[in-house]
Amino acid sequence: MTDLTPSELLPKVAICIPSGDMVHADFALSLAGLVNSTPPMETPVISAKSSIVAQARNNAVEMAQEFGADFIFFLDSDMVFPRDTLAQLLAHGREIVGATYVKRTPPHELLGAHLNPGGPPDPSGLLEMRHLPTGCLLIHKSVFERLTRPYFRFLFDEESGHIIGEDYNFCDRAREAGFQVWCDPKLSFEIGHIGSQAFHLDVALKPDAAEEGPEGQPPEP
Repeated sequence: MTDLTPSELLPKVAICIPSGDMVHADFALSLAGLVNSTPPMETPVISAKSSIVAQARNNAVEMAQEFGADFIFFLDSDMVFPRDTLAQLLAHGREIVGATYVKRTPPHELLGAHLNPGGPPDPSGLLEMRHLPTGCLLIHKSVFERLTRPYFRFLFDEESGHIIGEDYNFCDRAREAGFQVWCDPKLSFEIGHIGSQAFHLDVALKPDAAEEGPEGQPPEP
């Protein structure tokens, strides 16, 4: 781990949001709470809209670099998080640190992979990760100074026949460059991944539909 200098105790943090044309209302409320609770420092909010998430992340990094940001803080527009999320991550003093979460669709698998499963825990309480999703990830500028562009890219794995996401590929390249990827397990239990579900007519035609309302509640009178 590289020690951060005292001048970075109140760093410039660019909050980078890759998205389409719209974001979730619950995300907007979480973002408002976070911005209002952030200690007095420069925290511009960068909206990087693109239909290709890797390109949106690359554009966000470039805009953050033009601003002179010390940290790039990725928050995806389908996340909810505590007001002190940024403060929690900054307090760790790591170049790459974030939180993990589950997929939005069943079976809701946990995203990311622990680097040393079964190994002794780090004294800091953080988990060193092989992969970590980028929906809630704080990255120091030094990481991008060492990596080549594009920083985020999709990769086709010929052996498995699968596409490796831009987030996992970024983690692989960052670790190859000498950085460690850390996960805050406490924060991971405090954030959420917003999903969506379509309800079809057969839901209303089920025999017990008249006896129960939404989420198992009594029907409306």
